[in-house]
Amino acid sequence: QRFAPRTPCTLKPAAHSLRSGQATFVKGTSDMRKLSWVLKLSVIGLAWWGLATSIAAQPRCNFTAPQGWVAGSTRWDGECKAGQADGLGVLKEYSSASVKRIYFGRLKNGSPDLGVVDQPDGYVAGQFADGKPLVSDDRQVFVSAFAEAEKAAKQTAGRLAKAGNKASAAFYQNKARALREQMD
Repeated sequence: QRFAPRTPCTLKPAAHSLRSGQATFVKGTSDMRKLSWVLKLSVIGLAWWGLATSIAAQPRCNFTAPQGWVAGSTRWDGECKAGQADGLGVLKEYSSASVKRIYFGRLKNGSPDLGVVDQPDGYVAGQFADGKPLVSDDRQVFVSAFAEAEKAAKQTAGRLAKAGNKASAAFYQNKARALREQMD
C-alpha cells in the first residue's frame, strides 16, 4: 500500500510494504532526494572554490616562527609587505585543531619584533630578536610590548568584525582588554 503525498514535495519515506518487504516512497521523493544531493554538493563545491580563490588571492606572507614553535603549524594573521610579515598582527601556533599559543604584536621583516606571547603558563613580553625574547630589566619595554600587543589584538578584532566574523572579533577584543589590564 502506498501513501498519498500531502504536498507534492514531501521528503518523508512511506511505510514499508508489508507484502514485498521493500521500502516504497511517496511519488516525487526520489527526484527530490536527488535534487537535494545535487544542491548540497553544489554548495560544498562553491564553498571550496571560494576558499581556494580567497587563498590564491592572498599574497604569500613569509615569517620566522618564535623559537620553540613549530613553523609548519604556525599562521600569521596580519600585515604583509613585499612577501614578508611586517607590521601588527597575530601569530598562532596550532596543535591538532586548537591554538597552542598566540603572539600579539609587531613583526619586522618576517620576525617578531615587539609584542607578547600568550601561552598556557602566562605571558612572555618584550623585544624579540631571531625569534627569541630579549632579556631586559627596563619596565618601559614590557609596557610598550603590552601596548603593541593590545593594538595588534584590536586591529585583528576590527578586521574580523568588518568581515562579519563577530565571534572571533569578540575573542580578540577580549584579548585586547586582558593585555591592557596587564599594564595596570
